[in-house]
Formats: sequence, structure tokens, C-alpha cells
Amino acid sequence: MIVAIGRELGAGGGETGERVARQLGAELLDQQIVNLVAARLGAPAAYVAARDEHVEGFVDRLFRVITSAYPEAYAAGDVPDWSEERLVELTASIIRERAGTNPLVVIGRGAPMLLRDRRDAVRVFVTAPVDARVKRIQARMGCSTDEAAREIKKSDQQRLAYMQQYYHADWRDPRLYDIVVNTEHLSTDAAAELIIAAARRFAAG
Repeated sequence: MIVAIGRELGAGGGETGERVARQLGAELLDQQIVNLVAARLGAPAAYVAARDEHVEGFVDRLFRVITSAYPEAYAAGDVPDWSEERLVELTASIIRERAGTNPLVVIGRGAPMLLRDRRDAVRVFVTAPVDARVKRIQARMGCSTDEAAREIKKSDQQRLAYMQQYYHADWRDPRLYDIVVNTEHLSTDAAAELIIAAARRFAAG
């Protein structure tokens, strides 16, 4: 049983995915991917924060924390291949490996596109209107409405560019998903229930 979740910042996809994984007894891959990729590159896991206080792109965050582990080597140009392409390649490899052995919930990182040929994978997009997303980001970050709106715009642009560059897809296209969940009026628990019901239906064939 595999659940691959695409989401917009502030739509609650991360929290929903955590509940789905917990209720299904599945492995969760979200921020955990940062540690796994860092380990493959030889960076100590202690240097990789499980969560980041600021909203930024996955590749940007991973590159920042890894290069901070080896500042002298990075300055001298004496480091392994930590290019964006290499990070994306390792991320995809880890997701495929985990999907081949365990019940799995993957949040973001192009997983719905990466696993599109898996018949046992339900692909989900978690969305909400911008106003609802702004309110949630304000509550999470303690910032102004304008600051929250800027963070959402930045995140949307980054995810769109990432998906177009590496998967040649419009990440918001509903045709790419089996389920689209609008969380404007749904609690995290209610959204998780919908996804779990679909995942079980997929698993049953």
C-alpha cells in the first residue's frame, strides 16, 4: 500500500500525510528524506534538522545544511557531487527503494509522478484556497498576512519549477492524481480518512 501526496503550502498535506501513515502503520517519508539523502552523501545526520523553521525549497534546505557540515571542503571545491540534479536523483532512488519493500506514505518530492506506474499507489493532491492557506501559515509562523502570502507564492513557484524541470508536469493538474482533497472545510482527520479509504480500495484491487 503506497500513498503519494502532492500538496500546496498551507493546505495541510504534511499533517494529513502523518495521520495517514500512522493509521495505516506505514513508513512516512517527508522531512525524513533529508536525513536519508544526507547520509547517502556522507554528511552526518546530526547536521540535518528534522524540520526547518523557515519555508524554503527542499533542495535549497538540504544543500544548505550539508554544505554547512563541510565548509572548508566546500570552499576548496573538494566535495562530492552535491548538485541539485544529484540530490533529486538520490531522492527518487530512496523513494523507489522504500516503495518496493514497505507500506509507504510519501509527501512531496515529486512522488506522485515518480510512482505513477505503480498500480498499488494512490496519488493524492491536497489543496485549499489561498485565503485559507494564508491563515494557516500565519498561525504556524506568527507572521503577517503579507508575509504569509509571499511565502506561499514562493513555495508555489518553487514546486512548479521543480515538477516542470524534473517530471515535465504541471504539479497542480488534477488529472495527475487519483484524488484531490480540498481542506478548506475539512479537518486533518477528515482528509486523512478520505485518503485512507481510497488507499484501502486501491490495495484491494
